Parts: sequence; structure tokens; C-alpha cells
Amino acid sequence: MTRSGTTPPLSSAVILASAGRPALLAQAMAHVEHQSMVPRERILSVPEASSLPASTAGWTVVTGTTGLAAQRNAGLDALASDADVVVFFDDDAVPRADYLAQALSAFARWPDLVGLTGRVLLDGAAHSSGEVSVATADATLARSWEEAPVGVRHPRRTLYGCNFAYRLAAAPTLRFDARLPLYSWLEDHDFARRLMRHGALAAVDDCVVVHRGADSGGRTNHVRLGYSQLMNPVHLARSGSFPAWLAGWEIARPTAKNLAYAVAGAQSPWRRERLRGNLMGLADALRGRDTPERIVEL
Repeated sequence: MTRSGTTPPLSSAVILASAGRPALLAQAMAHVEHQSMVPRERILSVPEASSLPASTAGWTVVTGTTGLAAQRNAGLDALASDADVVVFFDDDAVPRADYLAQALSAFARWPDLVGLTGRVLLDGAAHSSGEVSVATADATLARSWEEAPVGVRHPRRTLYGCNFAYRLAAAPTLRFDARLPLYSWLEDHDFARRLMRHGALAAVDDCVVVHRGADSGGRTNHVRLGYSQLMNPVHLARSGSFPAWLAGWEIARPTAKNLAYAVAGAQSPWRRERLRGNLMGLADALRGRDTPERIVEL
């Protein structure tokens, strides 16, 4: 409490993890810099300097780690402030300018809330229509201002990795599973499962964002990703993060999709590669192996 008897507003720190996409990262930085509520701390976590845009003024830069989970951990380890809330955005997420203000308002309104994810208006990563253009993202967010804030939250057991925030004091030592390398498949779900032991998770309608699902320029190794789709849930079940039913669901869902689309169609070449990775992961799992790190060798 301050001398006037009012509670001081909550503060935030924003972490952006990116690799090999400096132009996209520059756009993500601009979205954070244009927020109506300025974060106390802004951190970039990249493998090497070549992943950075020309200017990083006002940002703390962390280099030397590769893989989404490891890079997000490096960002957390670099926190220098006592910010109340840590926010993660993907480099292709476009948060509305009031995202941080609405997130901090939600954490202040609901003391039991330890983690939140926003309302994704468009998601280029989740639909066959593909990447959302910058113009479409901007127009969609502009229209969303016509909606009045509703102050509504929806209970969740997951946090969508493209945009989520958590109350740092609730789990100050919590980190992402560093054994999930490169794409770190399910790192956000695992983090959420362990965070929810400390309080409630929710999707908050007033935290509005577009996930562009930007193309990685053909850099995706589909055999590696397919292996992770099988082995990572196995590892998370064995580590105690996932119950067996959840691991089974997370295996069945992408594997079934790979199998269905591998037969014919435009997706069939890379779906077959993912399916091959699925089968390699299944073979290792049946041998009793717990080796999510193996993808770096594939």
C-alpha cells in the first residue's frame, strides 16, 4: 500500500524469444514498445547476434542458447527487476496496444489467478488458410476496439505459447523443461501444467491478440517435429507433468492428422516426413527410451 492507502499498480516484464527472423523480431519489439502500459523490463533471447534487428535500444539482449524452452529460460534468468507479471509473446504475435494493461488489470482483479492467455482473434498457425498478413492482423485488431471490455475469464488448463503471462511471485523458480530442444513441442502446455499447481489459469477475453503464424522460410525439419510430437508427451508423462491420458491425447491428435493427410494432397510430402518422425519416436518409446533430445541428431 502507498501512503495514500491505494495499492500500487502491478508491473510487467516482457520476454521475446526468437531465432533467425530479425525483421519479424523488430515488428514484435515495436508491438511491445507501443503498448499503452510500458513494461518495466524488456528482454530479447536469441541464439546469436545475427537473429537481432539493427536496433535493440531499450531492450536487454541475451544470446548463447538455442531452442524455445532454453531461450525462454535464459530470458527468465536475465530478469533484473521485481516485476509482478512476466509476459511471453512469440515473434509473430500481434498484441493489441492495451494487452499489457488488460493483463495487469486481470491479475489485480483476481488474486487467485497465476497465469493467463489472451483471446486470439486470428491464428495463422492453427488453420489451413495459413499465415495472417500484417494488413489483416492490423485491420482485425482495429475492429476489435469497437467491443467494450467485458472483464470475463474462462478457466483453462493450458496457456497458448504465442501469448501468455504469469504472476512471478506465484512460482519464482519455475522454468521451462530444458530437455525439450529446438521447437520445444508442448513446452507451453508443460509449463502451464506445473504453474496451475500454484493457482488458477484462465483465458481472458480483454487480452486481445492475433497470431500471424508466420512462415519460417522452409526451415522446419518435419522429421524432427514428428519425433517431438511422439516423444515429448512420453517424456512429460514420465517426468510427472502430464497424466497418462493427456500424453496419449497429445500423441494421438497430431499423429492421426499426419496419417490422414499423408495419403494425398498438397500437404502429403511434409506430412509423410512428420509421420516418419512419429514412427521413430514410437519405436524409441516402445524400447523404454526417454530421449526428446534425439531430434538434434535427426
